[in-house]
Amino acid sequence: MFIVWGSRGFEKDLGDTVIQCDCGHCNNEVIMQGKQIGRKFTLFWIPLFTTSSSHYLLCPICGYGKEMAPDVLKQYLISSTETIAE
Repeated sequence: MFIVWGSRGFEKDLGDTVIQCDCGHCNNEVIMQGKQIGRKFTLFWIPLFTTSSSHYLLCPICGYGKEMAPDVLKQYLISSTETIAE
């Protein structure tokens, strides 16, 4: 009997920023994207649990970004459950 194990990378889209920001790399004014990037342990090609994870604020044009703590990143992103009152 043999056991197949390993890891697989993942990327999860967390949303967009509330306002437009200037990218420090490509100098474009864009709405930045929040992403969670990490790795999951797999057993027989089935992802079981997350082994590592990082949260980033990324430019959608050039892909340049900055790593942030999850609670700080959440403050920059638009929540789909909140409505913006005018």
